[in-house]
Amino acid sequence: MKKTILGVWIASALSFSTMPHAMTNLDDQSLSDVTGQSLLNMTYVQGTNSGSMQQSNMGFYRLSLEGQLSLNANIKKLQLGCGGSKGAGCDIDIDNIALTGITTSKEAGAGASTDFVLNNPFIEFAIDNAATSSTRSVAGFRLGALSALGIMSIGSNADLTQLSDDTGINTLSGDIGIRVTNATLTNVSACVISTTAGCWLNGTANVADYSTTLIAKRSKTFSLTGMTAQASSSLLGLKLTNVNMNEIPYATTHQLMIADTDASGNYIATSNASLSLQSKNIYWQNVSDGSWRTIAAEKGWWISLPTTQFADLQMTQAVKLNAFAAIGGALGQEVNLAGVDLGQTPISNCFGSLKFC
Repeated sequence: MKKTILGVWIASALSFSTMPHAMTNLDDQSLSDVTGQSLLNMTYVQGTNSGSMQQSNMGFYRLSLEGQLSLNANIKKLQLGCGGSKGAGCDIDIDNIALTGITTSKEAGAGASTDFVLNNPFIEFAIDNAATSSTRSVAGFRLGALSALGIMSIGSNADLTQLSDDTGINTLSGDIGIRVTNATLTNVSACVISTTAGCWLNGTANVADYSTTLIAKRSKTFSLTGMTAQASSSLLGLKLTNVNMNEIPYATTHQLMIADTDASGNYIATSNASLSLQSKNIYWQNVSDGSWRTIAAEKGWWISLPTTQFADLQMTQAVKLNAFAAIGGALGQEVNLAGVDLGQTPISNCFGSLKFC
């Protein structure tokens, strides 16, 4: 039996050695003609001097994962860039963050079985004087992804009719592209004087789809300016074309959808999302198309979310609108409203009786 097995092995070896397609050595030129797909990809990009970008002496080294990373994660407290040269406070200070997939359910644990998806995540370093070994230094680094899709749930909101109980974003630094879609102020009153007795009309106002980019620098509040709102017939059907909602606390943001929507209502992943730390202002590159960001990530920690949505806002907090300002607003004059509770609640991402996972 042993001799038979040995004979089979020898015959097999001889047959492989005589195969016409056996492996052969490749020279350097032949190897350079071979392409393939790797799990990890290293890229170097030279900086540029264009417009306000003066960083031609800077080189960018990016290590990316050619794959998809699915997350369902919770962070109890996120504080970055506290104190330092900027003084007291933090660049980013957020309580209770949950990363989940997109869901509209408000049931307990609705987000626990969904995933926040990062496509081609990467880490990147910005190096000053990259071509000179004696003087090169790290100017910054960032964590990012080619695209991201999901919902960032933040903080808590027990009462949708007031701001005093909202928790979540305490301070924020970054650039956030915001789309407001399907938003309604459900409790608007037109008032001659600020007392309840002076409010003689009551109704709703639908806010037209609206886009802006928020630039935050250790900010606690933001403003949405230049919005258009269509009042209900009980408010005389006035169309206000220059509405400003001022000083909205970031703490009332409880669902930040990291996605865009196409004409058919399908969700599209947000490109070029990142979190970075830099010792000076840096214009990072858009990984999706190789262009350069037009907004610099400023010194310290900085979050960049080019496309997010406040979707389906039903704002129930009472809004008092000066009647005379409303009439002027119908003629294109500014109408200024105080910030209100956006009416959002975070998606539940916990199983059972857990308070925060």
